Amino acid sequence: MLRPSGSRWRLLAFSLVCTLILGSCSANRLLYNRADTFIRWAADDYVALTRDQQAAFDSRLDEFLRWHRSEELPHYRDFIVNALATLEEGVTLEEAVVISEEIDLAADRFQARFIELLLATGEDLSDEQIQVFLGALDENQAEYAKERLIRDEEAYYADSAKTMTDLVKRLMGRLNRAQKNDISLRSKRLMRIDGLWHDDRARWGSELRQLLETKSPGWQDEVRKLGETRSEARIPEYVAGIEHNGEVILSLLVDVINSRTDRQDRRMRRFLKGLIDDIDALTSASVAERLVVEQG
Repeated sequence: MLRPSGSRWRLLAFSLVCTLILGSCSANRLLYNRADTFIRWAADDYVALTRDQQAAFDSRLDEFLRWHRSEELPHYRDFIVNALATLEEGVTLEEAVVISEEIDLAADRFQARFIELLLATGEDLSDEQIQVFLGALDENQAEYAKERLIRDEEAYYADSAKTMTDLVKRLMGRLNRAQKNDISLRSKRLMRIDGLWHDDRARWGSELRQLLETKSPGWQDEVRKLGETRSEARIPEYVAGIEHNGEVILSLLVDVINSRTDRQDRRMRRFLKGLIDDIDALTSASVAERLVVEQG
């Protein structure tokens, strides 16, 4: 049976976040054009930069976003076009896996480039700033445990069903009773892995802390390696849970999409075509901006 690998499922989620959190075409473009502001706000939650550090971070971030707009958005367009094409004859699990593999590659590229931005910023941080950053990570870890790990089984599966329902509604609009029931029933097949996620992140955080606190020669390469090998370092139970849940969720998405009504089909096509239009507008603006810069 086809099943999404751990990394594939991780990046299927990445794709869904990228394409489904926004509601309208104009909002897509507006929010993407303000991505620099949102990233700066997020960074400020972890550590306060000096004026010089902020200027250097802003320059690196602008370069990263130019790369993403000109090089990555066309890839997003391709897998959205492919997703549209699968609607013609009914979506198969095989087709969904192929699309998710493209998403996997896109997220790997995103992660690799963004880590370089963060490493360059980390080189400029003082020991005090490093401790503030690590303290923020620890605080996030504690908040996750307080909010998520205290849930009983009923709450866990109710949250899972709601997440899946909201995600599909973004694509297809209002769901009928049968579709909602299918999501609710099949969400209960998920393996609970929030505790395993918490433990895995704690181990990763401990290793990251040691690297950042010592900053031994070559620490940047060690951080890169820590990110690249994180999947392989996971305990077998966590890997099995990721694999199992990926299979449940991907097959559920395929089945619900294939059960769509005519109204839902029209909504889904409008949504995906709207995303394509947004990407075309954003990449056209990027090309025009580059020509202006090149011509001086």
